[in-house]
Amino acid sequence: MWTVEGPHAGALVTVDGLVPAAPEVRFPVASLSKQFAAVAVLLLAERGALELHQPVSHWLPDGPPWWREATLHHLLTHTSGTGHWEDAAGFDATATLSVEEYLALLATVEPRSRPGIRWHYSNPGYLMVARIVEQAAGQPYTAFLSEHLFTPAGMGSTTTARPDGTGTSTARGHRDGEPLPGGLPPRPGVRVWSTAGDLARWTRALHTGDLLGWESRAVLTAPLAPTGEERVLGRSFFGPHYGYGLYVGTVGNHRAYFHPGQNPGYLTFAAWLPEHHAAMVVLADDESADLHGVIRQALAEAGLS
Repeated sequence: MWTVEGPHAGALVTVDGLVPAAPEVRFPVASLSKQFAAVAVLLLAERGALELHQPVSHWLPDGPPWWREATLHHLLTHTSGTGHWEDAAGFDATATLSVEEYLALLATVEPRSRPGIRWHYSNPGYLMVARIVEQAAGQPYTAFLSEHLFTPAGMGSTTTARPDGTGTSTARGHRDGEPLPGGLPPRPGVRVWSTAGDLARWTRALHTGDLLGWESRAVLTAPLAPTGEERVLGRSFFGPHYGYGLYVGTVGNHRAYFHPGQNPGYLTFAAWLPEHHAAMVVLADDESADLHGVIRQALAEAGLS
């Protein structure tokens, strides 16, 4: 399903291979959740609870020496040098570990570069961000998201717990049209489940000043870190720069702040097109879906092709 909201507002539609386009269908949003972590940090910075250039070791003092050089800014822009979970010896993607155990595992991994030297996309870095948010806020990360992000943005169908099916539909993941057996495998960090409508509301609230002050929004969407990624039309979703939890680049030749996401069985995408004051959200229940084709269709239907 997809939705475009703004002056060119469209409606939820059904795309072949996806679940029926009902507003209440929830999907795991995957890496779209990085912008939630970034906004949480900026809210706490606005309130004086933390500083963006504080070293990681200020909040996580038991880590390796390089955590004394890496900062929150480095973590948020993927320039901390932190690698992926697979870089850790003995990492088991099927194991269910506590956040403390994941952080201890991460502390054994040598950084891929010194902080601030180059961009390297890192999911573990954002797990560290979530733990720092907890410490600065003095409450669980999931509770902070619910109270300070989801509720103010009107995201009544968004949850950090897997939906139990009561009163709502939950999309089932597929690969090449075939349902994946079982649920999502264990992953470090917090999963967020949401709907196209909630994510569109979030995107609009985020970029129109309902959640953050203008200085924080300017930092969030600034081209802070060159990714060094060459975008291949129709084959990738990387932008030439990264801000905080968002790529800064173009979508369909329109200036955009955006992020893709992928979980086994699912694809997600959300973007804000500032020149059109429009939010775009695409949620697919098949990891093999032609997400680029869906985005082109959505832009065309909204008069933005």
